[in-house]
Amino acid sequence: MTTAAICESGMTFGPYPEGHCFYIEKSAAYRKIQGHGVKMAEFMLIHPSKVAPTTVWIVEAKQTVPRALDAEVEAIRAKLTNAFLLGMAMCLQRHPQADADLPALFRQLNHSETGFRFVWVIKGVPDDHLPVLQDALTKAMRPVVKTWALPSISVAVLNEAGAAEHGLIVSAPAPAGFLQSPHDLTFPRQP
Repeated sequence: MTTAAICESGMTFGPYPEGHCFYIEKSAAYRKIQGHGVKMAEFMLIHPSKVAPTTVWIVEAKQTVPRALDAEVEAIRAKLTNAFLLGMAMCLQRHPQADADLPALFRQLNHSETGFRFVWVIKGVPDDHLPVLQDALTKAMRPVVKTWALPSISVAVLNEAGAAEHGLIVSAPAPAGFLQSPHDLTFPRQP
């Protein structure tokens, strides 16, 4: 759907290789259901992994550190889960807009072998706040992770530095070869 960079919450995500990013928040399918109380994450990103054949990252961005942790984590959980469900429904052709909206690479995924990662990127959050946020989101996402038989590392909370380290955002001029291959992207390991 897009190869252009995505500006969200004061950060610039991408650009990503053609067909690897689905800007689900701007899709026609989402616009059709948006008025029905369905909140949505920003985008989905196909990431070929060295461990699994392919991993789809579902990304939500926020500009500020949450003040009311429980309420914010619940809102993020809903957005990530809704994006995952809408993306899968579109892959299964449950929405007539799927052909026009969804990049071909998403339709061609072998869903029985695809991994999924739920990622919350927060601008300006200090490193020492990340473990508490990580624990809260991991707990909130547990039902999705368990019902889809995903590994425990399927949930991540990153600050700008972490997102830049993993090739999600541009925090400074990109080094030579930046995102030449989606194989260069890595995901943080949890203890």
